[in-house]
Amino acid sequence: MEWWMIRHGITEWNAARKYQGHSDTELLPGEAAGLGPLRTELAGVSFSAVYCSNLSRCRSTLERTRPDLTGYARYDGRLREMNFGTWEGQTYDMLKDDEAYRSWIDNPQAVTPPGGESWLAFERRVFEVYEELAAYSRQLVSEELEHPLLIVAHGGVISLLATRLLPGAGFRDIQAKITPGEVLKLQFPF
Repeated sequence: MEWWMIRHGITEWNAARKYQGHSDTELLPGEAAGLGPLRTELAGVSFSAVYCSNLSRCRSTLERTRPDLTGYARYDGRLREMNFGTWEGQTYDMLKDDEAYRSWIDNPQAVTPPGGESWLAFERRVFEVYEELAAYSRQLVSEELEHPLLIVAHGGVISLLATRLLPGAGFRDIQAKITPGEVLKLQFPF
């Protein structure tokens, strides 16, 4: 069974390279959100289930690409991006002289953003969702319902999920491959 993991479309903060995290930012208007190719790729595809972060940028991505699936989707706060605390709304250039930020860049597992979420907490909630999606995937395959799962989320969440689907793959390697408005299709390993 395939998992189709979509990173939300482009927001103003993406364009400005600001950390978004739990901030509920909106997509850029119209085609500026970069969803035209994704809309075409998703057209007519049947999905076994749809999971979506409950933040506006993910909900709007689903609405703009497959509005017919919005009532069918399961909106889940555990699919939110990592909470970057006081660093949300800031860029690398704004933070580069902050010693805590530099330490976090070098070792995000050991440093928690001020007022934000630890790596361990982020990982736990995403892997909790992974286990539920894995169990659901096994159930669907046993019932011979093998349409892909659709997951609309954030770059960090998709990267963590993908590390489970691609043993040996690194978080940052995967994160670099997922740009806003794109889909990563991976086989669920039974």
